[in-house]
Amino acid sequence: MKRLLTIIIALLVWTASLSAQDGLNCFGILAGKNATVDGSVLLAHNEDDTGEQMLNIYNVPRNDAAGTNKYLWIEFPGMEVADGFLNEYGVAVASDACNSREDREDLTDGGVLYEIRTLVGQKARSARHAVELIGKLVEERGYRGSGRTYIVADPDEGWVCAIVKGRHWVAQRVPDDKVMAIPNYYCIGEVDLSDTANFMGSPDIITYAVERGWYNPETDGKFLFKKAYSRPSTYSSKMNYIRHMSALNYLTGETYTTNPDTYPFAVTPNRKVGLRDMMEILRSHGENIDVKMDIEEGEQHPWCICRNSTVNSTIFQLRSYLPVEIGALMWTTGAAPCAEVYIPWYSGMTKSPAGFQRFATADEAIEKHMSDAKDKRVKYPDGVAWKFVDKWNWIHENYTERIKGVRKANNKFQEKLFKNQSKFEKSLKNKSGNELQDELNRYTADIYQEYFKLF
Repeated sequence: MKRLLTIIIALLVWTASLSAQDGLNCFGILAGKNATVDGSVLLAHNEDDTGEQMLNIYNVPRNDAAGTNKYLWIEFPGMEVADGFLNEYGVAVASDACNSREDREDLTDGGVLYEIRTLVGQKARSARHAVELIGKLVEERGYRGSGRTYIVADPDEGWVCAIVKGRHWVAQRVPDDKVMAIPNYYCIGEVDLSDTANFMGSPDIITYAVERGWYNPETDGKFLFKKAYSRPSTYSSKMNYIRHMSALNYLTGETYTTNPDTYPFAVTPNRKVGLRDMMEILRSHGENIDVKMDIEEGEQHPWCICRNSTVNSTIFQLRSYLPVEIGALMWTTGAAPCAEVYIPWYSGMTKSPAGFQRFATADEAIEKHMSDAKDKRVKYPDGVAWKFVDKWNWIHENYTERIKGVRKANNKFQEKLFKNQSKFEKSLKNKSGNELQDELNRYTADIYQEYFKLF
């Protein structure tokens, strides 16, 4: 009986995670190194999920016996498509749900979903390598969700890898001088698999679309992956194109239409972009567009890229001209970015600040990620996640008025972090090994101690 109950709970958790991943949630931005103010590759992402989520961040050590990398792991217990990773090679991964029109199931051993991003964190040594690993896994076992785009980056380049239910996939490299934004539909258009420097994917990605009646070469013109494989209702969703418009307008200064057919895969920004630009976009409530999102009656929080269901926002800053322990870091929030400060975590860290780990070891967290996802607030009352959740709930009670003071304090604190970054990193110039790790651990822990005093 006990075993049956465990199986039922696991199935409920799995079903809930599938429901979340098939919805219209999350948003990503990927900027090439020649498009940014500091020469970094920037991967920015809002994680949107329903229900009360518990943010944990683990420093997972390298396991030479298992052949796995050291990595930072943004974990949401019980969720298959919410976690983010940054490993010791500076490889980062996040993802957005992208519903496909595929209605055939082609899976081996239940297919894959959560395994994809963990594989990237544990095994990838570059963004290109990550795409190769993802493609191989999808081809071997099949993808059990409707569809998803994985956004992967390293200090040199960024890729987006679009997965379709079953065993079809395609990936495209983001040009170094461009920025791409992605809501919850596929954004890859034309595909040229002969251009191996910029594309990877299933060899039959076009012929399969023809076979299924999703693409007719005689009447449809050039093959566009996003038109052929997207679920039509998802591709035409107001929630998607409004968010996409907002980001493109911010990046280019131009005014885009409501027709996603006109949106390019990536754009040339009208200036070099940096952390502040990524934060502004991820905090967007649609201030820069005329078309507005439909929101629930009585809702005070404006909906656009930043939503009331945004549980975490992260910007991976990946710089090739510094040692990876310092050059690769993630700036992350504990709740919706409009109400939070982005705080830095360096890839060379080895210890999370107190309260960010519900288990003493990462091994236990990995083992129980899916099985121990109920009653989290009751079981783990000391988690710092509840500080963020409670703060957000308090703001949301009277968002219009309370957000004003919060933003004023947050902006001041955020600017202080920007100002301190260069000075802190220069102080690490002659440090290595345990000394460097201790400095990185202490820096982030001290920031949180100071930040929590603002609550």
